[in-house]
Amino acid sequence: MSSPLSESQKDQILRDFIELAQKDSELKEEIKSARNQDELISIAEQKGYFFDSLTLLRKWSEHTDFSQPTWMGWFAD
Repeated sequence: MSSPLSESQKDQILRDFIELAQKDSELKEEIKSARNQDELISIAEQKGYFFDSLTLLRKWSEHTDFSQPTWMGWFAD
C-alpha cells in the first residue's frame, strides 16, 4: 500500500504535466478543449500524471487572470 502524495509532490507532477503539454501540441489542444477541471484531470491521468483539484487551485492562484480556467494560463498563445 503506497502512502498518499504530499502537496509538493502533486505540485511537481502538475508542473511536469504542464511542461509536457507545452512541448506536445496535440496534448496542448486537448487540454485547451477541456470544459472543466474533471476533464483536465482525466486527460492528465490518461498520460500517467495524478493530481487533484486542490493542486489545480494552488496553481491557479499563481495567475492574475481569473476570467479563464487555470490551464489557459499555461500557454502563451
